[in-house]
Amino acid sequence: MKPLVLHVAAFSNPAGGGFVSALQSLAKRSEFRTALLCPRASERFAWTHALRASGVEVLHAVTPLEVAALVARSAPDVVHAHFVDWMLPATLGATAARAHVAWHLHSAATPSRGARGFARRLKYASAKRLVERFFCVSPDIVDYLRQHGVPSNAIVELPNGVDLEHFCPPTLRERAAARRLFRLAPHDRVVAFFGRDAIVKGADRLAAALQLTQERLHVLAIAASPASLQTLGDERIISTGTLRDVRDALWAADALALPSRVEGVAYSLLEARACGLPAAASALAGVLRVLAGDPATLAVDSGDAAALARAIDRAVALGSVPLLPATAAAISLERWADELAAWYATDLAA
Repeated sequence: MKPLVLHVAAFSNPAGGGFVSALQSLAKRSEFRTALLCPRASERFAWTHALRASGVEVLHAVTPLEVAALVARSAPDVVHAHFVDWMLPATLGATAARAHVAWHLHSAATPSRGARGFARRLKYASAKRLVERFFCVSPDIVDYLRQHGVPSNAIVELPNGVDLEHFCPPTLRERAAARRLFRLAPHDRVVAFFGRDAIVKGADRLAAALQLTQERLHVLAIAASPASLQTLGDERIISTGTLRDVRDALWAADALALPSRVEGVAYSLLEARACGLPAAASALAGVLRVLAGDPATLAVDSGDAAALARAIDRAVALGSVPLLPATAAAISLERWADELAAWYATDLAA
């Protein structure tokens, strides 16, 4: 029987997004079976059924104890834990099943001191004895793990990838249809903004920059929290709610604003650039590494409102800018799946 790779993630985003696309890409691989253990609440989301249709076995749990028990009973060959909440119970279950363990860190951690900082150091001190592989989406996460004592030979920098067949520049007809969805006039200039967390995603930074842009801009606020919408607080804000496919919003917009305070390698940025959408983004390590040399990713100190405003103006003025071939190869989902499959093979052969 083919080896079983069990992904464990306390993931309950109704839209699914890039994480679900990544699992679907892995399910196409013939070398192993793919399964996902996720919260029971996700059963009502369309992406759960899409995963099953693509060959991913989907399991559900509610509590950390259930996670550990289900992982152990599933007898996986590899347990690949994503995000944070279920990493420890997944690791305990994997240890009981004598499975290989990998942790995947998708977001940079905010600095912490005192009790929280001590707890994080204790977590990684324990984890490095049980976890064989730490996958990191950006170099700042690599540095973070090293600072917490994780050996360098256990750390793999693995930037996110996106489906370049789905996320691609629109035709004129597709763009016009997307703009009609959001009731945009032909002359409206629109910036897309993903505002799930007002502080982390920098809603206040965007609000300040919008006061300084040369042109009066509309904002497509995608899956934005109430706090983000309140911070932006303007009649030009168009709240999309949760979209089943964010491509419509990216096709409708003229630029992406990503003024995040903390970010790994944002799927939203990769998807926007794959659609030809220029971006004004925070000069964070993941952005600079993955999109280095991309002429339409304008990285600035997003805490400087004037600098961010200038970058937004430039991005809007650029129009559609397709990815360079080398950049497209670097952010492709196929590249991501190939690299991850190679690491699975290495660890299973050990």
